[in-house]
Amino acid sequence: MSIRAICWDWNGTLFDDVEICRQVMNRVLVEHGCEPFADLAAYRATFRFPIREFYADAGIGDDRFRDAAEQYLAWLEGRTGEAALHAGVDETLAAVTARGMTQVLASATLPDLLACQLQPHGLAARFDQILSIADAFHPSKHDVIAGWLRDSAFAPDEVLMIGDTNHDREIAADLGTRFVHFDGGHQAATVGSRSIRSLSQVLDLL
Repeated sequence: MSIRAICWDWNGTLFDDVEICRQVMNRVLVEHGCEPFADLAAYRATFRFPIREFYADAGIGDDRFRDAAEQYLAWLEGRTGEAALHAGVDETLAAVTARGMTQVLASATLPDLLACQLQPHGLAARFDQILSIADAFHPSKHDVIAGWLRDSAFAPDEVLMIGDTNHDREIAADLGTRFVHFDGGHQAATVGSRSIRSLSQVLDLL
């Protein structure tokens, strides 16, 4: 079957917030007496979902997770306006729209913060639906994407998910959609996975 819909991840995939997130996470780590990430490669090699496990790998265990995560979210919100889009976002989304495909945005960000991140870039109209999480401490997009897919007219293998984390890949595998890893975001692509380094490559895949 051909692809009829694309489900885009936001943070790290379309929204280039990785370096800002590393800097904010480093501030949290220093606050808790942990070693900060020396560079982006170290951050990307450690980042993963569940997010508690990422914090644990960075040195912040369950006993301090909630306080640390609240600090992180507050400090990150203060830097929302600093992040830009990845190269080629506008052109790629416009080209996909021109092909008559449905586009959905799914984010592990709370609705208010997501709206603030989207607003300066004027992208909301590109998407048929914008999906976000309800709990910042359990940021799984699985249920909201599953609900959208269930209510849509698409078979799972007519949908392409594009994301930058193991969580995106696992959701796609569970729901039966196709998946491509954008290897310019929060987590390095696993060996052997189908990945792209530039968003413009999506058009070649389609």
